[in-house]
Amino acid sequence: MAQTWLPLLVAVVGVIGTLSAALMTQIRADRVKLLEIDSLRGQHAEDRAHDERMRALELADAREQRAAAHRAEAHARLRACCIAFNTAARHYQTAQISVLHGLRAGVGVNECVEALEEARTAFRASYAEAQMLLPDPVLAAASEVSRRLNDDYGALKRSLTDAPRNPAPPECEQRVQSAWTVLTDLRRTMRRDLRIDDPAP
Repeated sequence: MAQTWLPLLVAVVGVIGTLSAALMTQIRADRVKLLEIDSLRGQHAEDRAHDERMRALELADAREQRAAAHRAEAHARLRACCIAFNTAARHYQTAQISVLHGLRAGVGVNECVEALEEARTAFRASYAEAQMLLPDPVLAAASEVSRRLNDDYGALKRSLTDAPRNPAPPECEQRVQSAWTVLTDLRRTMRRDLRIDDPAP
């Protein structure tokens, strides 16, 4: 009887071994497949995170480029405004000095006065623009120049009214000539603001 059971037992053990080996192989294959899927998910998540980081960097770079372009454009506008105002102020001052020379020489006074009026109009237009664009420290210097040149203009016009064709009083001439000082201060302030010169004196 034992002989009958022994081959049967061996066959059952063999079948169980074969089935369990197949089952274990399948379990291992499933486990490997799950690990691969988890690895792919992790890789996809890393790829998405990397793509988002790259997009964020590209957006930040584009924003910085736009900001840099805006700063450059604003600086160019400010520079153009400073040049225009400085030029208009110097023409206004030069026109005043031309009137003084005309009075001293006794010729060409009317032409010089016409040129002065044109220079004054151009200066006023330039100053109006400067009031909108210049930063406070530069605007303070520009306002000082405007006050000084307009005061000198008033003194010059009074001397023309009081004594046409006569030389202007010496104090008027000295005042008009000395306005170069405020124009020089304005130029220095503008150059410092535009970072053309070292801010140190």
